[in-house]
Amino acid sequence: MSNYKKYGNFSADGTEFVITDPNTPRPWINYLSNGEYCLILSQGGGGFSYYLDPGIHRLTRWAPAAYLYDKPGRFLYLKDTDSGKFWSAAFQPVKKYDSYECRHGLGYTKICSSYAGIRAETAFFVPLDKQADVWLVKLTNNGKKTRRLKVFPFAEWLLGDWGSELQVRNLTVLMNEGKFDKGLKAILASKFPWGNTPWPYYGFMGTSLKAGGYDIDYENFIGRYRDYENPAAVENGGCTNSEVRGGNMIGAFECRVTLRPGESKEFTVVVGIAENKPAVRKALDPLRNINTAKREFEKTKDHWRDAILNNIKVETPDKDFDRSVNIWIKYQVYMNNQWGRSATYQHEGWGEFGYRNTSQDAWAMTAMNAPYAREKMIKLAEHQRKNGQPLPGWSLARGTNAGKPPSDFPIWLPMLLMQYVKETGDKDILKKIVKFYDAGAATLYEHAKRATRFLMDIGKSRRGLPLMGTQDWNDAFDRTGIGGKGESVWLGMGLCVALNNMKELASYLGDKKTALECEKRYDRMKTIINKYAWDGKWYCYAFNDYGEPIGSRKNKEDRCQLNAQSWAILAGLPDKKQLAGILEAMDKYLATPYGPVLFRPAYTKYNGRIGRITAFAPGTKENAAIFCHGGAFKTVADLKLGRAKKAYETFKQVLPCSDNKDIEVYKSEPYIYPEYVIGPGNPRYGEGAFTWLTGSADWFFIAATEWMLGIIPDFDGLRIDPCLPPQFKDYRVRRRFRGAIYDITVRNPKRLAKGAVEITVDGRKIYGNLVPPFKDKKTHRVKVMIK
Repeated sequence: MSNYKKYGNFSADGTEFVITDPNTPRPWINYLSNGEYCLILSQGGGGFSYYLDPGIHRLTRWAPAAYLYDKPGRFLYLKDTDSGKFWSAAFQPVKKYDSYECRHGLGYTKICSSYAGIRAETAFFVPLDKQADVWLVKLTNNGKKTRRLKVFPFAEWLLGDWGSELQVRNLTVLMNEGKFDKGLKAILASKFPWGNTPWPYYGFMGTSLKAGGYDIDYENFIGRYRDYENPAAVENGGCTNSEVRGGNMIGAFECRVTLRPGESKEFTVVVGIAENKPAVRKALDPLRNINTAKREFEKTKDHWRDAILNNIKVETPDKDFDRSVNIWIKYQVYMNNQWGRSATYQHEGWGEFGYRNTSQDAWAMTAMNAPYAREKMIKLAEHQRKNGQPLPGWSLARGTNAGKPPSDFPIWLPMLLMQYVKETGDKDILKKIVKFYDAGAATLYEHAKRATRFLMDIGKSRRGLPLMGTQDWNDAFDRTGIGGKGESVWLGMGLCVALNNMKELASYLGDKKTALECEKRYDRMKTIINKYAWDGKWYCYAFNDYGEPIGSRKNKEDRCQLNAQSWAILAGLPDKKQLAGILEAMDKYLATPYGPVLFRPAYTKYNGRIGRITAFAPGTKENAAIFCHGGAFKTVADLKLGRAKKAYETFKQVLPCSDNKDIEVYKSEPYIYPEYVIGPGNPRYGEGAFTWLTGSADWFFIAATEWMLGIIPDFDGLRIDPCLPPQFKDYRVRRRFRGAIYDITVRNPKRLAKGAVEITVDGRKIYGNLVPPFKDKKTHRVKVMIK
């Protein structure tokens, strides 16, 4: 078995993943983002950028299946004019190096390589307030003779609608225009209207070096029957000063750098987007100054270190657990919040923020950045109809999607609202008047109540179960309820969780009427689920339009669904006998070394009564893959039951850097969750897929910090209620909460999973397990003994 350390390892402080062999099994990428502009960059220098919405404001090219070859990208060609040798500063695209290191950090990636006596160091970052990516480059001559180099920075333009470019590139490139602007000393790329829709921006590229030449025409630079690996302009005579009106466009400069022995020279390259030429100058000119660019780099690093490191910090006996919870899970949660489920190397990216995903992302963000979560929560409420039904989502560029949403969307706002109030103590937010999308307005509290009522009163079947519609959480059940009769048992369970959330919130507010209403509705839904969905040993997941069960022992395929069992536990539905069957299914039938599968057995034949899930290859996507999100749900369910050992086992199995993974099989980044791992029965069993933008990070963060370590925000303070694996004898959590810092040390000498707690705060014993909020900007020492 090959460990990920074959290719690199985490830095000593955990804030960087350092890759020393760039020939990784897949491109291992990083997100460099300020929330409006994003550069996705691999360890080899491949990647692409976009602004606001990667569907319609794609700046540079992403090629389908780029995860197989990692091109194009941000390339820097170097050529020795005396010997004629050429190479690239990063692994891509020429793949020549004597030594190599890529450091993926928080908000930046730094690639350092040496070849033929020249060391190249390039730091890539996106400034906090500019819609551009910056390359800070340093070239050093480590030899004993003067070196004369040609330097060719390179990027390939797409400009605009990614889908149209993919479908009819032969037409869309005819709308391209690229010129070199002598006044700006920059390449400007633009696009004429497609479908009567203007693309209202310039793509721009500039450098602090003096450019002796440039190219914008792809064919002039790359050459006939050539590729990025051996462009004609680099290998032969140089750039031709080509421009474009109706053709494939790139941006490339030809610059000269002379280095004496031991000498270094620094320069910048900037690629970005702007509305007009004055905006190009405003963005580009300051970043041509090396010192200004370095200051921007330090500001960017400081911002991300503060955002990630200065809210919750855990110290346990498990260093992989600590590093993931303290750094990389949080960074992934931030990228979820900034980009939803947009573009990745394996997701093409249409740029919409879906209601379900945004709710979960903001839910996990409350402890890290409550004002940001609040903003998202208000936005979610604004995208709700007056009958309580949410809209599908919105784009930062295209606005609201007012179509038909997946059926599960109503359950997520109550969970987020309660979490926010518990984190901040801000009860006034409940009174805030927020407009509905279609007509009228109501308090945020009323918005959440209407969401649950929609599923109970409107979006229900004749038996009282929620209608499946075009899909529930599992998007691939897209034909299960297309006829308007299919039922989602899982969604009934999700509704029970939402009703319990609303009951708890209403009880805290003294709203007895709403609390009683939620209790009655919960009891009714629990009865319905147990009447129609209990399958003898576990719960069914759904019923299609024809009344056929999904996730039932009656089936040959898809006999048992993980999420129906974990959410039954989260909802508090099973009795003691039912629980025993559920746990046996999760622990044995659905278990794998990589975590639990979404269901067993996989579909092997297409079924138009169920949907595209049956068309996916067995073990891929929703067709019986090891879905990390499902593993996170199970982890929380185990912790709810006090099954700390099982929860920790699942957490570790799914953890990207865990020792159970052969990196040559797993292939994905060891620092970031994939959406899923390919499941049993597939020849690629164990391979990670669709990395980065997944709600798995949201749920594992909450599972670790609240359900396992037991530092739980509550209406009147921080509640201490751990559920610990035997490995955690002692641990420490440092946490910001309502204007103070809580430095919490927990001792568990008997290695109990659950137990009574004895707590002192600043040396004074308190009764119970609720530590009050201080709001005094001071640090308070909390000592906990589990007995």
